[in-house]
Amino acid sequence: MIAHVAAAGERSGRVVLWLGGSAAASRFAIEAAMLLGKAFQAEVESLYIEDKQLFDLADFPFARVIGASGGGWRPLPQTTLEREMRFAAAALHRQVAEAGLAASVPCHARVVRDEPLRALSRACAENGPWNVVIVGEPLAPGDEARLSELFERVRDTTGAVIAGPLARRTSGPVVAVVEEFERLGPMLKAAQRLSAVTGGEVKLTLVGDRRDELAWMEGEARLLCADGDDGEVADFESVLAANDDPAPLAAVLQRHKPGFALAQYGGRLIAPGASLRPLTAALECPLLLVR
Repeated sequence: MIAHVAAAGERSGRVVLWLGGSAAASRFAIEAAMLLGKAFQAEVESLYIEDKQLFDLADFPFARVIGASGGGWRPLPQTTLEREMRFAAAALHRQVAEAGLAASVPCHARVVRDEPLRALSRACAENGPWNVVIVGEPLAPGDEARLSELFERVRDTTGAVIAGPLARRTSGPVVAVVEEFERLGPMLKAAQRLSAVTGGEVKLTLVGDRRDELAWMEGEARLLCADGDDGEVADFESVLAANDDPAPLAAVLQRHKPGFALAQYGGRLIAPGASLRPLTAALECPLLLVR
């Protein structure tokens, strides 16, 4: 995962910004891509994926579409669909390029036509040693299956960044939610590097279902921070939470108002198949989910 890359000092990774699900992208997803690129000295690839299934459907004589301005159903020839997608891709790529220029982050753009997750998987498999996928569209409360499929099918990504519908900032503290001791050091390193570009401090949240386990983890965390030279942790917090309860961690995000957050995909905050509603109701910043 990217936290391991941070711990190892590796600087030759890549941030893949996934675009194409709609004509617009979250401004905060684009800003998150630039922050990651800057924090890890990585390039950003703006990848617009034209969904091949839409072009296949346009081939059928009964295929119709309703325009954004209304006016009833109309045919959608492939040439029209292709032109509209190219216009959308060009507009999004310009937006990303402008953000990259402002952040001094190298960016390049690509358009591919394929099934979206297959295209994303191929893009991540082409380059290394690590890739982080930024989901350009805001994640909605009903997107559980979509996120689960992303982690299942795109095996060569080291993590994914999501922004919810309530996203409003990318500056401020970085909150790292740690549920397993072996992830503590790498996730702390990643949070420290991100905090250098978000302009905030690191807030470390340790999570467990036993008080004695949490006390031990906090002691180890304080020792680790005392021995490190990558910046101080401003705040330690231990949260007692059941294995299937995301509410205490959603409350942490609401209380600290971070500019960026890190958590484990498959943990309490965002378990595979579990409802995203508690998270999307609390998430106001980009969230890096590590495997």
